[in-house]
Amino acid sequence: MNPWTRRAAVLALSCLLLLVLGAAWGYRALWQRYGDGLAQLQARSERLDGVVRAGPDITRGLAAARAAVSPWLHPAGDNAANDAQQRLRELISASGATLVSAQAALEPAAEGQLAHVQLNATLTGEWTGLVRLMQSLQQQTPIYWVQAATLTRDGAATPGAAQTARLVLQLRAPLASGKAP
Repeated sequence: MNPWTRRAAVLALSCLLLLVLGAAWGYRALWQRYGDGLAQLQARSERLDGVVRAGPDITRGLAAARAAVSPWLHPAGDNAANDAQQRLRELISASGATLVSAQAALEPAAEGQLAHVQLNATLTGEWTGLVRLMQSLQQQTPIYWVQAATLTRDGAATPGAAQTARLVLQLRAPLASGKAP
């Protein structure tokens, strides 16, 4: 065999060998990438299957949570602010205090919070009636969260006479979500 032919054959075989090694390396890299992707997909699929299988348990837990929380929340709706304010007026009149002024504003739900009615009330009455009102606010369901309370004495301090006071309240009445279970 001619030396030039031998050199050309060795060079062609070397190039072919390099080409086969490059293709094998590329095939191995793609196969490994495919295996990693398949493992991730399988793990995600198993998690989703677990969530699907746990669906009835999640639904029962959610229903139990709603049943436990719903008595503490005021009903939502178009008249939610008026209803919460009327309920507060009933509590105030039952305590024997006199409502001077009241305001109610519906505030929409913020990120991670419930919608609520912001109530401001100013009332006057005897100390015992105001104490009774504060006690009934603590025991009331649906609840009124007291955000601020300012209590000041009204009138002169005369011995033996009933003391009157002015109570300014800022309350928050959380509303039930309008979404059905």
